[in-house]
Order: sequence, then C-alpha cells, then structure tokens
Amino acid sequence: MIPETTATTRRSLIAAWVAAAIVLGALMAVARASESGLDDADPAQQRPGFLHAGAPAPRLTAALPVAGRRTVVFFVRPKGLDEVCRALSGPQLAERADVAVVVSGPGRCDGVTTVNDPAARLGRSYGLRRPRAGGPPVGYAVIDRRGLIRYRTLDPTVADNLGEVDTIVRAVP
Repeated sequence: MIPETTATTRRSLIAAWVAAAIVLGALMAVARASESGLDDADPAQQRPGFLHAGAPAPRLTAALPVAGRRTVVFFVRPKGLDEVCRALSGPQLAERADVAVVVSGPGRCDGVTTVNDPAARLGRSYGLRRPRAGGPPVGYAVIDRRGLIRYRTLDPTVADNLGEVDTIVRAVP
C-alpha cells in the first residue's frame, strides 16, 4: 500500500505536468495562428538579424540605388501598399537612406520612389525568398553606400517594424 502523502504528491506532479502540457500546447497554437502565408517557410530565414557580405544591388530606376548613399527597398503587395506608405510618411528613415517601394501590382506611394513589378522580378533579383503561400515577396532589402545588398528579409509586418529597419540601416556602412 502506498502512503497517502506519496499518492498525493504523485497526483500533484501529474496534475502539474498535464497543466504545463496544456499551457505549452496553447502557446504553440497561438504561435501557429499568428503565422501568415506571407512568412518565410523556414522561420530561421525570416528576419535573421545578420548582415550579408553583399551582392551588387540591381537597379530599381535610372537613379536608384545611388553610389555613396544607403538605400532601403520595400517589397509589398498592392493590398499592403497603403499601410507601408503611411508608415514611410515620416522623415526619420528618409534622413538616413534613400527609400523605394516595389509593389507587385498597381499602386503608388506619394513622396516615395515607387516601382511597379507585377512579375516580381526585382524581388527575385534581390534574393528575397518566396513566402510560404507563394507569390511575390513582402519585406525589404538594405543596400550599403557601395551598392551592395547587405540585408534582405521577408517581413509581412514591415510597416510596424520601421524601428528595426532603421537599426539595420544604421549598422550598414
């Protein structure tokens, strides 16, 4: 016969483990629910937090990128264009770098160089990965003063993360 205190302790431990499993399962469900089809299929590749050695940046326009200036290129879909344009309306990022928006369909971003790229050729030429659900990439690339791509990532919530973009721009030579 098992003493009452041992049985009680065992039941308490089992209850604690079951509760922990339920909480962790719920957290995993929340994390899965927050994933988007626009995210990278490999989460380790999305916003990894390191600078690339650099590959030459393809031309966006005849004037961009400009030698001697940093450039940030945002890749968006028409549905997210207004949100990105509103976020870019402030001067903070434009003070540190030239800014361009590549939209994979029709649309313009007032006050910002906008390039329409319905075939998503620029996203591929900048080396952005394909989103989990396919289609054109959504995210950004940072180009250094020598014209090299130093950071690129998928980021479907880039309009909410301009502080992060600014930090990366400051880190790029």
